[in-house]
Amino acid sequence: DRDGRVEIKAARHPLLLAQQWRDPARDVVPVDLLLSPEHPLLLITGPNAGGKTIALKTLALLSLMTQAGCHVPAADHSRLPIFGRLFAIIGDDQSVAENLSTFSAFVKQVRQVLDSADDHSLVLLDELGAGTDPDEGAALAQAILEALADRGALVVATTHLEPLRSFASTHARARNASVEFDAATLAPTFRLVYDRPGQSWALAIAARLGLSPELISRAETHRSEYARRVSELLAQLDARNRSEAERARELDRREAETAARLAAAQRVEQDAEHRARSTVERAKAEAAALVTEIRRAVASEWERLKRTEKSRPTLQDARRRLQDVAARVAPTPTPPSAGDDRLAAGMAVAAEHLGLTGELLAITGDYATVRAGTVTVRVPVGALRRVDNAPGRESHGRRPVAPAVETTIARPIARELLLLGKTSDEARDLVEQYLDDAFMAGLANVRLIHGKGTGALRKAVRILLSSHPLVESFRDGEPSEGGAGATVAVLRVS
Repeated sequence: DRDGRVEIKAARHPLLLAQQWRDPARDVVPVDLLLSPEHPLLLITGPNAGGKTIALKTLALLSLMTQAGCHVPAADHSRLPIFGRLFAIIGDDQSVAENLSTFSAFVKQVRQVLDSADDHSLVLLDELGAGTDPDEGAALAQAILEALADRGALVVATTHLEPLRSFASTHARARNASVEFDAATLAPTFRLVYDRPGQSWALAIAARLGLSPELISRAETHRSEYARRVSELLAQLDARNRSEAERARELDRREAETAARLAAAQRVEQDAEHRARSTVERAKAEAAALVTEIRRAVASEWERLKRTEKSRPTLQDARRRLQDVAARVAPTPTPPSAGDDRLAAGMAVAAEHLGLTGELLAITGDYATVRAGTVTVRVPVGALRRVDNAPGRESHGRRPVAPAVETTIARPIARELLLLGKTSDEARDLVEQYLDDAFMAGLANVRLIHGKGTGALRKAVRILLSSHPLVESFRDGEPSEGGAGATVAVLRVS
């Protein structure tokens, strides 16, 4: 990191990871290690054996591993600068041979650090201020920290001294952190919590390690009222923070669970939409195949009947059968109530079972003749209802139903269809409808005017004609018919 920031997320000490590999049941609690030019001093407080020194060693080792090009056991997007010097004063370096006490050994080492540290240095100090009078040790430790900050070094120190906790809480460039301690179980959790001072919990840990309750009680009586009150307040703050952290973890868990359920619901919805689209496409394909088959059957039957002398009685019989089917498919006629308007010619009516509206032309017995656009249909009177639409308005669309109505063409059919300016899809739809109408009108041949252009429209029309059951053959138009700009289709009727 070029900005001199340390942001190591979920760091784990490599030796602890090695122990976990040998014993998978062993848990390694990750820690976040954070330093910046704005807050170059980090004071870690908390109980003994709570993980303070491990945090120092993890930062030192991961910094050296990074500069050696090794893989770092930390989360993605962690950041580390390149340090010119790394200083660590960890452990007791007293020496009888050299006549050095714990405190004098510390002073000798810290003097070397102060002589060499600069703004490219990382300094790690364990148990800062220990080995001498607590009040004087805390004052000296604070002065050392301020001097290192003035030199631009990044500093992490552990301590048990209350004045240093206060210093980290009030100094603009310092930051508190503590290793968490569970007061309910009297055991450390090894989590590193920022912006919260910790306490040593020395008496609680001593009791957990076997000292008698009487001795612990006597020790409590020797504490100052101020120290006791500070410990109580820190314990309350710690309990409240743990409760908030647990609540936050529960909210995160519920949020993740909700997100998972939402994702599952979205997958179900997408699957349902996919199945629905597949069903619709399959139904369309089946309907198209059925329409093609019906057209072939109609053309074949028409050719057969034209060659049969008894075609008229056969057609009359087919019409009776179709009307019988229409009576079964249509809704059961119900007599109008006293308040209903009676139907009369010229009214706008709707045949809901056919999905169309149109003008009522006439009523003959139980059946009515209705014109919907260019199509005239004959339906049971009981299947009609009066609507407010103006007479003669075109149908809003028809649903495919069983052949339950009798249809006729209500206008003369031209012998040619103009397709200039249409797209291929538009032309196919127009030609399909036009061929049906021409077939019903008994035309022998028709002319489809598509023009020359790029040839795409001509190709689309001829592909349709080549497989259409009502088309016997087709050819280019004669010069008088438009030449290559038109196609003449010969229908299967004379």
